[in-house]
Amino acid sequence: MALFRKKRRDLGRFVPPEPEPLAPLEELVEDALKIAYHGVRMAVKNHLIVNALRDGKPFDEAELEEFARGEYHALAQTNRDAAVRAQRDLDRDETTTGGRIYPGGKPVVIEPEHRRKPLALRAVADAYDTRAVEHDALKKLVDEAKAAAWDEIGGTLAARLSAPRVDDDPDYAAFRDERLAHFIEEDLKELLERPATPPAE
Repeated sequence: MALFRKKRRDLGRFVPPEPEPLAPLEELVEDALKIAYHGVRMAVKNHLIVNALRDGKPFDEAELEEFARGEYHALAQTNRDAAVRAQRDLDRDETTTGGRIYPGGKPVVIEPEHRRKPLALRAVADAYDTRAVEHDALKKLVDEAKAAAWDEIGGTLAARLSAPRVDDDPDYAAFRDERLAHFIEEDLKELLERPATPPAE
């Protein structure tokens, strides 16, 4: 069997790529704002649908803007909490005698992105709080959320509203009295004459 073994090709020695430079902090913050925008818009859309379908509340732009503002503030607080944890981990790694090692024995190397992480998280949190008080940005978000909500439930609501009611059917109306009389004279009578079922032990 060894005669048919394929020879291994020499693929050379692996050379790791040079580390990429860190993206500018402004670019990182802008990307975070774009991601947050889509998340907050979806939250507002779902909130609007629940208000309309479950609670029967009318569209209230001011209430929806306040809801969106709260979502941005909540995201900001989440990032500030993460910044505190990241700074704590960074301080621990920098002050540990002899350096910290992973469970397998490999020493922990503090990369540039780890050093910048607390600063980046705080910058993103500040950007979220700023966006939360920008009326025009919130209004645009609410308008888009309203359009998305209508795209999602508008067809269903329109179909329900346009569907003919059962009591509008001429055939139903013509025989309604007859069916009601039959129910009273025969079905109810049968139920009253039926012996009671003893309770289960």
